[in-house]
Amino acid sequence: MVDLSDPRHLAFWHEAAATSRCLSHTRLAAIGCFDDTPEGAQFCADAVLDGRKTATSTLAETARAYRPGDLEIVTLFDGKPIALIEITHIDERAFSAIDTSFALAEGEETLEDWRRTHIRFYSHRLAQRGKSLTPETKLLRIFFRRTYP
Repeated sequence: MVDLSDPRHLAFWHEAAATSRCLSHTRLAAIGCFDDTPEGAQFCADAVLDGRKTATSTLAETARAYRPGDLEIVTLFDGKPIALIEITHIDERAFSAIDTSFALAEGEETLEDWRRTHIRFYSHRLAQRGKSLTPETKLLRIFFRRTYP
């Protein structure tokens, strides 16, 4: 169950519910920011709002049980809600199999930008568990559409 105890999240959820019919048949699966730095979270939030970011990725071994139709409140690093997204498609790929079209869907300008950002991000996450990023590391590619605002 997603925690809506933060009054900002609850108010945002009610605003979105008042303007969107999709909330009656889906579940709120997550609340959080993309990236682990304030700057990265702001970049991703801006890309979601302007339509450049229509996908994200996560380590397959630690991923939540996402499914198409799930909703997520996207926040800034400080927890301020900025958008509601709906998961449309999920698949699994090796890190080395990520291509330019997916990098662009993540809001990056090039595949090289995506690799640089995500090598840092996933290497840090895996190191916390005593593991290393390899070309074979499995990622979930999560595609979404912004539903609110």
